[in-house]
Amino acid sequence: MKAAVRCNSLTLGGSGANTLVAQERHGKRLDLTSQKRRVRDTKPLLYGSLDLRNEYDRHMEGVKQNAGCKRPVLHFIIKFPAELLENGAPGPYGPLPDRDARKKLMGRQAVDFINRTHGGSAVFAARVDRDEEGEAIVDVFAAPRYAKTTKRGDTLWASPTKFGKELALKHQDEIKRRHPKATGTLTGPRHVGIALQAEFAAYFERINGTALAPRMLKDDPRPDRLETEALKAVTEAQAAVDQNRRALQAERQTVEEKLTRQFDRVEAMTLAAGRDRQLAAAARKEAENEARALKALRVRLALIVGKMVRWLRRDDLTLDAREAGSGLIREASEMMSGSSDAHPHPGIN
Repeated sequence: MKAAVRCNSLTLGGSGANTLVAQERHGKRLDLTSQKRRVRDTKPLLYGSLDLRNEYDRHMEGVKQNAGCKRPVLHFIIKFPAELLENGAPGPYGPLPDRDARKKLMGRQAVDFINRTHGGSAVFAARVDRDEEGEAIVDVFAAPRYAKTTKRGDTLWASPTKFGKELALKHQDEIKRRHPKATGTLTGPRHVGIALQAEFAAYFERINGTALAPRMLKDDPRPDRLETEALKAVTEAQAAVDQNRRALQAERQTVEEKLTRQFDRVEAMTLAAGRDRQLAAAARKEAENEARALKALRVRLALIVGKMVRWLRRDDLTLDAREAGSGLIREASEMMSGSSDAHPHPGIN
């Protein structure tokens, strides 16, 4: 079973997706992205409410914060193993009566995990969406709070970075093993992400009695996860190439069979010393027309390849997506050339 934890810091307002106001609109299904992802009409399971700004304000009543803090909210996206939703799921999920009961448990565990790793009083809202294809994902919104003791007594403060840095310090051995060339103390966002993954794996096994599959380590620092829209675009592009490849193969086979028959007829008529030159000329013209049709088909495929090349030049694609797209282009190029080694396409670098 596999799981993953991601964290983004949010501003309270402004433009872009990494704002609390944008996440509130997304949760209320008021933005275009949420409408596109919707596959069923089912309300989410909630901790708190969908009014994220109101929940944040209540959470922060009487709490002090550094005046220079620009991104006070942490948005955690916790993807649980999809197997937990099925009958016979391991641990405490197994006895639960249905998928909704298991989703509620996912939500409770996600909130508990963030609170445990971020001072005990961090989460002000959480949501389990039930109208998207991905059903085992919990969105958790937190503003970690802690008590600061001064000469004037104890004061409640909030910090989005304090506990993440503490987790990174706790897991320095693993972080430095993953970054052998780095020096000094590693507490940046990527290092905090590594620590969060390790903490969640330990929490999941301790709470559910089942270990998660070890994560595949990667050398490239760029994110290896495709966003939903990018994954959908890659899937649709691959389906389009596959469909056109099948159609082209079928049409090419038909054209080649026709060409073979026509050229055989031309050869037979030539050997017969022009017994019917008019018929031979007509057959030759028909064969040429079929050859032009095949050329037109290859031009259509070349246009598709061109679109794929332009798409793969987008800056937001990951290395895995780029390599997958290049593989599709190579396949299409081989079909255009008629052989696997003629005029190979160089791909996108």
